[in-house]
Amino acid sequence: MTEAYKELANGIVMWLACAPGVLIVLYQAYLFFRRSIRDSERVGISKTQVKAAIRSAAVTSVGPCFVMLTAMLALMLYVGGPLAWLRVDFIGSVSYELQGATYAAEGMGIEIGSAAMDGSYLSTACLVMGAGCVAWVVFAAVFSDKMEVVQNKLAGGNEKLVPIIGTGALIGVYSSMVMDRLIPFTHQGYAVLASGLVMFLIQTYNKKANKQWLKEWGLTICMIIGAATATIIDLMTGVI
Repeated sequence: MTEAYKELANGIVMWLACAPGVLIVLYQAYLFFRRSIRDSERVGISKTQVKAAIRSAAVTSVGPCFVMLTAMLALMLYVGGPLAWLRVDFIGSVSYELQGATYAAEGMGIEIGSAAMDGSYLSTACLVMGAGCVAWVVFAAVFSDKMEVVQNKLAGGNEKLVPIIGTGALIGVYSSMVMDRLIPFTHQGYAVLASGLVMFLIQTYNKKANKQWLKEWGLTICMIIGAATATIIDLMTGVI
């Protein structure tokens, strides 16, 4: 990667081009937050409960945000700070964005991170990373407000089944993500096992202790321990 490419990828033009997308995401977050506050008053949720929910959500997001920030550093090395900032804020999947950047390089017949990366690669990476997720964006824009209707249809009019279906969908999604790390079994598998064991211990202990800080920081603690375990195992096997 040349200095000229770094200057281009991190130039003022890229910052100005990427800023509108990030501002849209921030505005959407503001709209969701304002609507949530308004609806909480409508359904009778107290301000104390709202503040507690905001605090818990903010603390719980520390772990996932930390992982995203650290992983985004790798993406910044290839496509620069502005585009990495836009893509991760807009989609939130660093692994997908890295794949998109790699596919763009492979399609051009160059090696990602090499001196062959230039303005043509950067424009191609922008196109590939953006076009690859158009279906997600369109689906979310068109069907987000209709998912409750779909859920009620699946429940067959039985209101008791609605939360069960929602919970089952979440379990299915996260189970799929976990299995991707377990099969084939690598150092990532140890991360899954370690973090799962720690979460089990935290949940078991907190059933009696009922510590609020453990409820809020439990996810972050498990993610840190899982990441540390995977790193240690990887270093050990690398030495051996």
